[in-house]
Amino acid sequence: MNGRRHRARRVVQVLVLAGGVLMPWLNGVRLDLPGSQVVYAGRAYPLGWPHVLGLIVPFVLLVWGLAYLAYRRGRVFCGWACPYGSLVEAFDALRTALGRGRHRRVAAWMRRGPLHRWALRGGALLVLTVVPLVMAASLAAYLVPPARILQALGRLPVLSDTGQTAIWAWMALVLLGSWAAGFVVRFHFCRMVCIYGMGQAMAASAADPARILRPRFMPGSLDACGTCQACVKACFVDLDPRTPDLRLGFSDGCFNCGECVDHCETVQGHKGASALLTFERPTPPRRRTRPAEPGAWD
Repeated sequence: MNGRRHRARRVVQVLVLAGGVLMPWLNGVRLDLPGSQVVYAGRAYPLGWPHVLGLIVPFVLLVWGLAYLAYRRGRVFCGWACPYGSLVEAFDALRTALGRGRHRRVAAWMRRGPLHRWALRGGALLVLTVVPLVMAASLAAYLVPPARILQALGRLPVLSDTGQTAIWAWMALVLLGSWAAGFVVRFHFCRMVCIYGMGQAMAASAADPARILRPRFMPGSLDACGTCQACVKACFVDLDPRTPDLRLGFSDGCFNCGECVDHCETVQGHKGASALLTFERPTPPRRRTRPAEPGAWD
């Protein structure tokens, strides 16, 4: 799928992930817990008042900003920028290479022959090892100086070195946790555990259902779709976007990723027809004004 929303969403996801991974290594914003310091733009300050405001104020603004965004646009952060959601989504390609996913391009490539199949499986195993370790090191670099992390990882773990052992244990924990998240837990974490997802769901539930941004199925009956299930297959949280009461709130809430709309536009475009799914809000009916009766203002 190469729809405009799909391409834009992939760009946003890559930028957010790249920014989150590189931030501590570039000394943008990070903590130095062993040294009781906080680093902003390469400069270290004591980890105390008022320097911690550089962490507290942006965090509060981010939380309220996400709440307002969810109130106006639904759980768009979950579908477009959440690092966890982006990584779990990417896991679908790896799961397909290992025989458990439904990524169409990866599945088509594997059907080309044994060489393609084993090459993809080897690449998937490499990614499953390297990427979680890079993520683990980056997360640790938000709390411990990056140089210290590289020094610890450059040597075999020694149990007498508590700091080095803790870093190696953290790497192993994130590695195993990422496999569990990508293969087992997946988006159940977003539905039942993630506090930010719950907060956005509450904000989206409080909005006017007729005005909030969400996919809308325009025909009055599913007969217009025929046997087409493209939008249902495109939804990575397993919803049917054609449902009239599509929920944006708790549990099985829509992430407003736009994949279903893109797929519908592609399928209907091949037929020379307009998409049946759209993000456009229905136009409210105009109120008819009654003409004033003669002599009403006399």
